[in-house]
Amino acid sequence: MERTRTEVAKGAAIDDAEWSKVVDSVDVDLALLLVSVVAVVPLCKKLNVSPVLGFLGVGLLLNQEGVFSENREVDQFCELGIQFLLFEMGLELSVQRLKALGKYAFGLGLCQVVFGNLLFAAALLPPGEAFGTKVLEMVQSGRGVDDLLQIRSPLEAIVVGFGLTLSSSALGLQLLSDRGMMTTRLGTASLGVLLFQDLAVVPFIIALPVLQKMQSAGAGDGLDVGLMAAYTATSFLDLGVLSIGGWFVAKKLYEVITELECDDDVFVALSLLVLFGFSNASAAAGFSDSLGAFIAGLVLAGTPYAHDIIGKLRAFKGLFLSLFFVTIGTTIDVPLARDLFPIVTLMTAGLMAGKLATITALGPLTGLTWREALVAGAFLSQGGEFAFVIFGQATSGSGGALFPQNLDELLVVVVIVSMALTPLAVDAAMAIAGPTLDLSPCDASEDPNGSCDVAWEMAESYGQELPVVEGEESVLKSEATPAEFND
Repeated sequence: MERTRTEVAKGAAIDDAEWSKVVDSVDVDLALLLVSVVAVVPLCKKLNVSPVLGFLGVGLLLNQEGVFSENREVDQFCELGIQFLLFEMGLELSVQRLKALGKYAFGLGLCQVVFGNLLFAAALLPPGEAFGTKVLEMVQSGRGVDDLLQIRSPLEAIVVGFGLTLSSSALGLQLLSDRGMMTTRLGTASLGVLLFQDLAVVPFIIALPVLQKMQSAGAGDGLDVGLMAAYTATSFLDLGVLSIGGWFVAKKLYEVITELECDDDVFVALSLLVLFGFSNASAAAGFSDSLGAFIAGLVLAGTPYAHDIIGKLRAFKGLFLSLFFVTIGTTIDVPLARDLFPIVTLMTAGLMAGKLATITALGPLTGLTWREALVAGAFLSQGGEFAFVIFGQATSGSGGALFPQNLDELLVVVVIVSMALTPLAVDAAMAIAGPTLDLSPCDASEDPNGSCDVAWEMAESYGQELPVVEGEESVLKSEATPAEFND
């Protein structure tokens, strides 16, 4: 059957009997995937473990059993998970939220991205003589290992550094919600950092093909700066046309179905059509389909329909997120992780310690106590889902690979391990912070910027039970509307 799938992927002609085997195999794999999704959530709740870690574990298990080894149909279905994830992240990145969380987004978030990137990139420079590379070689060296760890250019170091600087919105926000800390000051600060990271990703992904062309040109007859500037301008222009044109068409379509008072099914179908339309248009324009999905969310975030879109697609959120993380779990290269265990361990420790230290040092500059900054840093100490997109594009983009495939596989393992260790990092940080850590919920009446309102809204969307104090009674936030709660 594995041979048949390979033949199908290559476009080979097969008879009806073989086609039947392929279809049956795809059905079985999809069934296993959905059964896994259904089983993971209640099991993780029973064990008090984040479902994200459960999905990663399921993906790893299915990969070891060879379930998805040659099934491209299922792989393509699972890729919808990351597109939906980025679409939702774009929807949540509205101008209003950026304004409300401005102190943390453009203060702590901006500084974290800049200094974090500088920290990780500096550890990889200069090429061939980097301090970080020498430390890793001291831990483990051998044939093939030294070549794998060598950074070949400053551009490569910048891409790796930026990818590792990003945190996981899906995991970080879910952990904050699970622990009832989304509406605390450290939770609000974490929201601001994640929003800025999402914002910073867009120009970087657009510029990534330019960086690839720069490295390719630098290895040849020299770099044509004028050509690179022209290519960059053209890329931004193409994306601008796509965004403006897509916004106009989508807005008109939403207006029509709203005026006709169509059923929710039509509204959901249109939202998914916009998502996949942007993804395909972005891919046709030379960008990644994941960037198109994120841009679709950004475009719709500025419309009056954003809140309804988020609400009506909420039923799909868990399914697509689970598909994404299960898929990521299937990409774990277990033999690589086993063979390079000391290096993976040290790189993971360096990644998490570097991010935690950066946020702990910068947090007090934006009004957090060192205890709040420490715990916020622990929540954001892992690598993020955008790292998979950036590293994948850097190794397979049309402009030429910035670094080899085996380095991409190593970095993916490091990011996933950091995700798995995040809950432990949070527990350790809270133990160090001690009982004097301020975990009281923010008060909207004392927050003129509206950051508290955003925190309550995000907490509700992630299912956090929020007490509303009315006199001497306490009710759940899930029973009240945002307006009632803010009152």
